Amino acid sequence: MTEVIVPEIPPVMPGRFAGRTAVVTGGASGIGRACVDRFAREGARVVVIDRNRAAADEVLAAMHEQKLDVRFQELDLSDEEATRQAAETLARDLGEVHVLVNSAGIVHVGGQQSSPFVENGLKGWDLLVNVNLKAIAILVHGMLPALTKNGASIVNVSSESVFKARSYKWIYDMTKTGLLSVTRSMAAALADNNVRVNAVTPGGTITEMHTNDAADPIARREEMEKLKTPCLLGRLAQPHEIAAAIAFLASDDASYITATTLQVDGGLQKLS
Repeated sequence: MTEVIVPEIPPVMPGRFAGRTAVVTGGASGIGRACVDRFAREGARVVVIDRNRAAADEVLAAMHEQKLDVRFQELDLSDEEATRQAAETLARDLGEVHVLVNSAGIVHVGGQQSSPFVENGLKGWDLLVNVNLKAIAILVHGMLPALTKNGASIVNVSSESVFKARSYKWIYDMTKTGLLSVTRSMAAALADNNVRVNAVTPGGTITEMHTNDAADPIARREEMEKLKTPCLLGRLAQPHEIAAAIAFLASDDASYITATTLQVDGGLQKLS
């Protein structure tokens, strides 16, 4: 059996986002945290939006130790009015936002790992729709003055699950599928304002969501890193690999890319 090789974090491109401001939702953990690290180390001023203050404090401590410009906005995206107010306040206080990464999302409700249609029906519908879809629209709309001032890039984090047929987590899959439509519609609506909008669909990725509940999170991570998976590359992704794709879409290297979905899944969707 071929050994699974875990890739090292690649060198960043210093200065690629110098003088720019990036806002990352869900930036206290997982893919969002990897994005915060990437954008900050490439010169951006980064605002972390998250509801988990303790986790965000850890991120900020690590970033400030490296003398990187990262700040925190505590926000529960399920609170519509709070999200609207936060978006308007950020737009006013920041002046310009050049990158918005919508990484925050809810997979299940109250620790329930699956939500089979037959057994649970619409349980969790409102919460998942509000966080995974509606909050993104509210944030973008509220931040429009800052996003359109000198052009921006919005990257929405969807999921490879949008290409599957599953009887469980079906509400989550619905919201992530809807996010692809939202991405295209936003791209069309904001093109005249020099705002590009794209999405990524990550494959299975090793994040705190999969390790923190384990008796030994470190051992669980190491176990997942050795796991063979049914994609062409044969392994799970590291968060920094998804963040690298997001950073590309947010950068000037992708200046002619909008309304596009980039599959970052190790070739899973290419299997026949």
